[in-house]
Order: sequence, then C-alpha cells, then structure tokens
Amino acid sequence: MSNSPTSARSAAQATPDAPASLKREAIVDAAMRVFLALGYEGVSMELVANEAGAARRTVYNQFESKEALFEAAVERIWRDFPIVQIAADAAALDDAEQGLLRLGHAVADFWMPPSSIALIKMVVSESARFPELPKRFFEAGKAPAMKVLVGYLRELDERGALRVPHAELAAKQFLGLINESLLWPRVLGLAVAPGKAERTRVVEQAVAMFLDHYRP
Repeated sequence: MSNSPTSARSAAQATPDAPASLKREAIVDAAMRVFLALGYEGVSMELVANEAGAARRTVYNQFESKEALFEAAVERIWRDFPIVQIAADAAALDDAEQGLLRLGHAVADFWMPPSSIALIKMVVSESARFPELPKRFFEAGKAPAMKVLVGYLRELDERGALRVPHAELAAKQFLGLINESLLWPRVLGLAVAPGKAERTRVVEQAVAMFLDHYRP
C-alpha cells in the first residue's frame, strides 16, 4: 500500500464541469485511496478534496462529514458483491446446491482484492480510537448483504429445499466456513491471496458441509 495516495489518483477527477454523479464517484474513489493509505484518523475532508481534484465545498456538498465519506467508501466496495442478483435468480432458488456454490464463490472472490483486506485491517486497527468505525463498516456493507443471504436461506426453507430453523445463524455459519480459511488468515498477515484451485476447494467443501447439516 502506497503512503502517497496521489500516486494512484484516478483520471476521473471531480472537475468543476463534471456531472454531480461523476463528482461523487471521483470523491468516493479519492476517499478510499486516502483512507487506505493514511488510516481513518489521518484523513480530513481537505485531503480528500485535494486527492479528488475538487474544491472543499464540492466535497461538503456531497458528504456532510468524514463519517459519511467512510460509509460511502464501504458501500462502494460492497456494491461489487453480487449477492442480490444471485439470491434472486430463479436457478439459485430451484437448485440449493448450485445457488450456494455461486454464493460461496462470490464470497471468496469478493475478498480477493488487496483493498478489501486493507479496509478490514484499517477498521480493526482504528477501532480502539474510533469505536463507531466497526459499526459503520458493518451497517454500510455487511449488514445489507447478510440480510439478503438470510432471506435466501429462508426462501429455501419455505420451498422445502433446506431445513433452516434459524436462518441468521445458518448464514453466519455458511460465511464462516469460507471466511475462516480464505479471509482471516490474510487479515492477520498469515497467508497470501489463495489461488483459484484453493478457493474452489474451500467453497465446495463448505457447501457440502452446509448441505449435510441443513438438507432434509
């Protein structure tokens, strides 16, 4: 991770004549870079404005505070997680095993970018000084994804494909079977990003164990 966020500055800066939506995207991109480079405490609205090539007023017009900027940056990362599309797909509802495999691979792939791991590390390292940071990270990103996964498992239960009396617990168990092997060792610096074969092995075994417990 570079200590100079401007070295990775996007060409899509918040120029004065850019549409509001593009300005917002450029600001969020800039915020993510400086958060990951400097940590939460080291970031100010002024730094984000400089990184985005925007006026300070432009940043405040889009985001009222650094907290709001952080939430937007977290939402940006989780926006790329295709859980909503998979959970709503008829094929994933008709075939629980295939649906869970698709979800499992989506989880494994989601944590592959170094920026995703870096964000978790930042949240953990800054949590003592900013106790609200983990809550904001959870509410802006993981909570909506968990809600969709819980709903998917409940739908499978209603269809009789699975027996899931406690869908929230089951959702946590499913993610744990994957993240314990593929995510947390990287967060702790004990492992590098796993290859495709390793991700496939972990996901397939996780789904098999999950179905062994919850299939009628």
